[in-house]
Amino acid sequence: MFKKLFLPILLIICALSGLVLILHNSAQQKPQVQSSQPITQKNKHQTYKTDHNLIVVNKKHPLNQNYNPFNGAIDSNNPNGAGLSKATNQAKTQIISDLQTAGFPISDQVSGYRSFNYQTTLYNNYVTSHGQKEADTFSARPGYSEHQSGLAFDLTGQNGQLPTDDKLYHWLQNNAHKYGLIIRFPRNSSAKTGYMGEEWHLRYIGVKNATKMYQKKIKTLEEFTGIIGGDYHQDARQDQMAVKE
Repeated sequence: MFKKLFLPILLIICALSGLVLILHNSAQQKPQVQSSQPITQKNKHQTYKTDHNLIVVNKKHPLNQNYNPFNGAIDSNNPNGAGLSKATNQAKTQIISDLQTAGFPISDQVSGYRSFNYQTTLYNNYVTSHGQKEADTFSARPGYSEHQSGLAFDLTGQNGQLPTDDKLYHWLQNNAHKYGLIIRFPRNSSAKTGYMGEEWHLRYIGVKNATKMYQKKIKTLEEFTGIIGGDYHQDARQDQMAVKE
């Protein structure tokens, strides 16, 4: 009789032990939770961690109000290159020298780093003179200016004006990458960049990256990095910061 009862009881004990073990292991496993952050944004921040030169500042990706990584003057446009990264400043000096040698009347001075406050004054003046809708096509709102990154600068002509010469545009298209620079706002690319063409506005991304863009005929930094550009969000709370500090 004992033997007849022992076998079923043993089987029940084994089954219960197995169930307890399964439940214990399941409780220790961490649930897999998908990130709510879009893949493009995730990739963006991974890119920034590996190459700061590829940060994208545009109408959807602003900078912190106090962002000034290379200690530029906050009350001017730093015409002599202060506030630019060391590599950007070196590229600026070299390309200007070579442009002058090639016969282009380009000034040694640029419009370089602009602080949040300086950009506020500049933008408000444009809004007053042109209206906000037009101003937004060529001037960034404060916090959204790539000039604040310390990686961009505007060439100026020796006459003090922004150069718009077609020959200069084509020269930069074919040579800027050799200095690690790109035309940040190419002509006919406003749907991607959010701005009208500005052949005078150069952005440093490094020789390797700039050469890749040139060889693959990629026109905009948004396309190269996969980061969304275009116009401002109607709700600024949708913005993603260009740099996580």
